[in-house]
Order: sequence, then C-alpha cells, then structure tokens
Amino acid sequence: MADHRVRAALTYGSRPAGLGDAFSDVEFWVFLDDAELGSWSVMDWIGQVAEPDLVVRNESGGWVAVVDRHIRVELHVWPASETEVVRSWPGRGAPVEAMLVVDRDGRLAPALAELPVHAPAPSTSLEVAELCGRFANWWLLGRNVLARGEYERAVDALAHIRRHLLWMARLAEGATDRWLTPSRLAERDLSRETLDALQGIGTGTGRGDDLADAFVAAWELGIRLWSSLAQKWEFHLPPLAEGRSAPDIPT
Repeated sequence: MADHRVRAALTYGSRPAGLGDAFSDVEFWVFLDDAELGSWSVMDWIGQVAEPDLVVRNESGGWVAVVDRHIRVELHVWPASETEVVRSWPGRGAPVEAMLVVDRDGRLAPALAELPVHAPAPSTSLEVAELCGRFANWWLLGRNVLARGEYERAVDALAHIRRHLLWMARLAEGATDRWLTPSRLAERDLSRETLDALQGIGTGTGRGDDLADAFVAAWELGIRLWSSLAQKWEFHLPPLAEGRSAPDIPT
C-alpha cells in the first residue's frame, strides 16, 4: 500500500476466510497516522479503486461504499496510536497472513495473532441457560405486542427470536464456528430437521393468525432445543419451559 499515511491495515470477513464469492463484501480496517485523520478523505481513498455508486456512514460509524452497483466495500478508519484495539475483538475469523494488508509499525500482526480464530460460544451451563432465557424473553415480548395488535413490532421481535434459535441450534448441534453471525452459512452447518423447523416459522410478515402460527412454531422449536441443551449442559428447565405447548396467543 503506497499511501504512507496508512500505518496499518487489515481485511476481514468471508474473503480472507476463504468463503468469499461474487456476493461477498470487501471489508477493511485502516489505521491512519494520527496527524492525518483530519485531512484524510474517505471518498478520495475509495475513488482510487473505483467510482462509488453510494457512500454512507453506517450505524457503527464505519463507511460503506457501493461499487459496480452491488458490491459493498466496508471501511473502518482508526488512529494508528490505537492499532492494538484489535486485541479486544472476540475473534479474527481468518488466518493472520490472509488478513494483514500492511503493518509498518509492526504492532498489528502480533495483536491479530493473539486472537482466537473463532469468537467463543457460551461454554458453561450458566451461559447456555442464560442464552435460552433470552430466547424466552424475546418470545414473550413478541407474544405480548402481537396480542396488543402491534404487528410490525411483533415481526421485529420475531427476528430476534430466530437469531436466538439459531444460536441455540448451533450449540445443540456443535456448529459454533460462526458464532457472531449465527445465520451465516446455516444451510451448510445445521441439520435438515432444524432448517425445516426454522422454515416453518416463516418470516411473520402476515397478520393475526399467520403471525400467531409463526410464534407457536418458534416456541415449539425453542422448547425442543432448550430441553436438549438442558440435558447436555446439566441445568434445570425453569417452570416456563417445562410445558411443551406455547402460552396462549390471543389475536
């Protein structure tokens, strides 16, 4: 990288992990000389690669550029004095040599090397039980707003419910390598039985009875997974989870 204002840079995500394809994002963290932060232009830097169709700052403060009308280029800019912030990451997701773009000051590579390849999944019975409890928390919130007639809010809750079901399924089936994003490659990692059950939950985009059916299906899968995890991790099911049927869902 010829731009010497960049003291260190790495790429992350599916591409350095060897999982990239034509639809994959291109993702970077760039650590700039502190004195250059104020004058450095994201637009100019991205423009050296391609003319972007869109540049926007996302919710986490990173920059996203769209090139060739569909390729997302995500860029996080950080002061070089804080290069070792990567030591706080839960995992790196790829080999160090595949991630490293430039390391002029020799601090980025050892920081990356200290990280586990994969973010750790829950590893104690207490942590697993808490995860299952969070599933029930989201399920009950969704059930209650659905009963009130807040359909869009119920749909939003259902997305959180599905995410927790994916985490529970990954724990139950020993497929925890992609823990941070449990939906990633779920079709490859999870059993046909679990995938069919998730499909049965649907997206909850209907109204009334359709959404109620989705919540019932989510509860049934959640209780099956919760019971399996309780047996495997040796913790007791709370009273709420002891019954197989879902709590009533007034619509």
